[in-house]
Amino acid sequence: MHPEVRQSGPGSCPICGMALEPLTATLDEDTEESELRDMSRRFWFSLAFTVPLFVTSMGDMLPGSPVSALLTPRWKVLLELALATPVVLWSAWPFYVRAVASVRNLSLNMFTLIGLGVSVAYLYSLVAALLPGIFPPSFRE
Repeated sequence: MHPEVRQSGPGSCPICGMALEPLTATLDEDTEESELRDMSRRFWFSLAFTVPLFVTSMGDMLPGSPVSALLTPRWKVLLELALATPVVLWSAWPFYVRAVASVRNLSLNMFTLIGLGVSVAYLYSLVAALLPGIFPPSFRE
């Protein structure tokens, strides 16, 4: 992306955060495939937690509110928090690393937006789930 960025090995561009590409094509596919393998592993891991999270959070849209019949509201919130935490913390970790690097290099980009948006939403939800009493009653339902 940026011709002025040179690095001896694989990594991320310090300006935009994108993965660096080699100057010349090589037959060594291990370095090119490592990021794809890592992100694919993170995707499948997050999918395993996101599907039950989706069912838990949206299940009450079905007739008879089946999720509320099984779980109390407090347990539902804690279950949703437990299912979302690995996705937000582990699966999205590369995005946070690149977001911090973009702030450190004063080169804000899409990784900054993703990192800031996801971390603020998660922290707000974490506080709301663990300390619901600090919010006004109208926020709790």
